[in-house]
Amino acid sequence: MAVSKRLQAMLNFVGQANVLADIGTDHAYLPIEACLADICHRAIACDLNKGPLETADANINAAGLTHRIETRLGNGLAPLNINEADVITISGMGSHVMWNILQTHPEIAKSTKYLILQPQHDYLENFRKNLHATGYEIFNEALVYEDSRFYVIMQVSHTGRIFAWTPHEYFLGKFLTNSPFFPKYVEYHRNKIARFISNCDTATRETAETRLKMLL
Repeated sequence: MAVSKRLQAMLNFVGQANVLADIGTDHAYLPIEACLADICHRAIACDLNKGPLETADANINAAGLTHRIETRLGNGLAPLNINEADVITISGMGSHVMWNILQTHPEIAKSTKYLILQPQHDYLENFRKNLHATGYEIFNEALVYEDSRFYVIMQVSHTGRIFAWTPHEYFLGKFLTNSPFFPKYVEYHRNKIARFISNCDTATRETAETRLKMLL
């Protein structure tokens, strides 16, 4: 099975885990690869819908991993118990949905060693601020460019510490500057904001222009 660059970046952040839980697993590609690569001892593949879980079960069976990967039906972190998974991965959904998942079952999110998060590319600035405001530490981020799209992967954990990054760091991330894709990422934002400024009112334009200055 060919692993996408996005999933590989997430696996790199997992490191080693006893139990990995993948939320919104879809076809269970990530937990399958994690087990095949011995990144985790066993995995729990969770999804809200029965259809994807049936596909996941078929893929897990085809990979010969039914003894190491369990599928569970449920919304967000609800299928998990506190301290059950030492690494939780969540990807392929908007930042608002992902934040709601973390806040609906905070005791489960806080009990894991690491959360590997890949929110879809919307409102990442506010997502980072929300993480910090509720005691999550962002240890690292990776920038992936695949199929003409940017993906930001975050490695976070609830430490209880309160952080305050600069506006620039919240907007573009603190750990992405070394990525070979970072200049292209900045250019993407610059063009996006420039288009937005040409079609917005005066008050909104001032905020957008402030962000644009961060990219110059």
